[in-house]
Amino acid sequence: MITRTVRIDPAFSAALRTELVAQVSGTSARRRRRAWGVAGAVLGVGLAGGGIAIAADVLPLPGADAVTPRAASVTETHTGTATVDLGVPPDGVTHVDVELWCLTAGTFRFPDGASMTCSDADADATSGWAGHTLRVTPGNTSVTITADDAARWRLQATYVSRETTPWAVNENGDTYGVVNEQGEPDLLAVVATNGRTGYAYADELRGPEASSPGEAVTWAPAPRTVDVYESDGETVIGEFVVGGS
Repeated sequence: MITRTVRIDPAFSAALRTELVAQVSGTSARRRRRAWGVAGAVLGVGLAGGGIAIAADVLPLPGADAVTPRAASVTETHTGTATVDLGVPPDGVTHVDVELWCLTAGTFRFPDGASMTCSDADADATSGWAGHTLRVTPGNTSVTITADDAARWRLQATYVSRETTPWAVNENGDTYGVVNEQGEPDLLAVVATNGRTGYAYADELRGPEASSPGEAVTWAPAPRTVDVYESDGETVIGEFVVGGS
């Protein structure tokens, strides 16, 4: 992405923690649809259905998307279902990055089926925000948000180009970074219980799985703890709890 001074505000830090935890809780990341991608780091606020979000001024984690804005953002506020016109995409555009704020309670659905549901407490607060990325398709120059008639929302949309960065490799030959379209690296980025960001081995995060479809219906493995390392995969800096509530 564009070179800028690195800064992470408290709201983004909390979102980063949420998504890194979500990426490895209870399901193999290889079989999950990515909940959020990265323009610097992974973040999320409970977006249903998958997608990718942008986070300005944050350096990419290995394997994350490097994002370059290609046009000025378009910001509009609407009530109920509405379409935001973005104009003709400039050359080099691959995606539209959108940020959605709920201004009232309701369910808000993106064109590809991903959605966000807000309560009264979420409205116009940090928790009432979601980011998503939509691929640019020929002839499509707008974004439609489907919402209840009385639900109010604000959308900021930006034409961008995205390029997935490669995973990094440590001295032991282990790849490390975040989940992307290529799968998962040997070491996945997580936030330890002590608040430090590091890496845990993907095989350890997966752990035991249900042995049959019938068992999977009631599958509830007990919480377990795995070590969190620096990128070398050897220096332990904390612990990560997998499973449980």
